[in-house]
Amino acid sequence: MKTEFDIQLQPKDMYRYNLYHAYTSASGYVAIAAAGIALWGAVKTWGEVSLSYSFLYIALGILFLVYTPGVLYLRSKQQVLGSPVLKGVLHYVIDDTGVTTSQGEANSVLTWDQVYRVVATKHNILVCINPQNAFIIPRAQVVQEYEAIRQIAQAHLETYRFKMK
Repeated sequence: MKTEFDIQLQPKDMYRYNLYHAYTSASGYVAIAAAGIALWGAVKTWGEVSLSYSFLYIALGILFLVYTPGVLYLRSKQQVLGSPVLKGVLHYVIDDTGVTTSQGEANSVLTWDQVYRVVATKHNILVCINPQNAFIIPRAQVVQEYEAIRQIAQAHLETYRFKMK
């Protein structure tokens, strides 16, 4: 089985990947917990401490909730717009040997035993190379090929390395 397609990565696709990566790791859970604790502290101590402390708790909670996505948005935009590779069209071939990406004369082959895992989110298919890096395939650009990608990946990956519905 084999499928081929081209994708054009947009800053929003990189942003969604970075959000997924940030909020499915320990630091993401800590940021959400810190925001919850700060906002809970503001509600719990409202009227018992001075108003400036209550607003400080609220500001800290909002900062924890807004800072990470804001920084990730700016970083994602810089990554895509600043990289000639990511700005261009990427050609993918997914078959029984693995995932081949090419652009112009350059190409890269990632065999199935080198794939860390494959995850489908609401907006992207992530072919993870390791816990930090992945090939990002926007689902909106591969609607017709999605089922073929899923079947090929499922046939070559163990269940714990395959997270697509």
